[in-house]
Amino acid sequence: MRPLAKSLRGMAFAVAAAFPAQQLSAAQDMRGFAYCAPPLRPACIETSVSALAMAACDEEVQLFTRTVFRYRECLEREMERAVREANEAIEAWRCRRDKTKCRN
Repeated sequence: MRPLAKSLRGMAFAVAAAFPAQQLSAAQDMRGFAYCAPPLRPACIETSVSALAMAACDEEVQLFTRTVFRYRECLEREMERAVREANEAIEAWRCRRDKTKCRN
């Protein structure tokens, strides 16, 4: 991997780690459907050889692991939101067709 690509990738990991999951979730929930960015496997897993590179790679792998958990949480939140929205739409349609099926 070229040095520029490595530094950009490292910055992306740093930015992802800097935003707490709650803030990211709140921002995504306001726009409707949320995009859950899949985590990228650290390239250093296959390429690192020196002790210094291994230490840096260890940090990337730990960050990757945390990112995987955040990704999974994002997918769960998005799935729950989509189901809630679908249920609300179905309920609104049924109510519109037959007022006896309205909850309020």
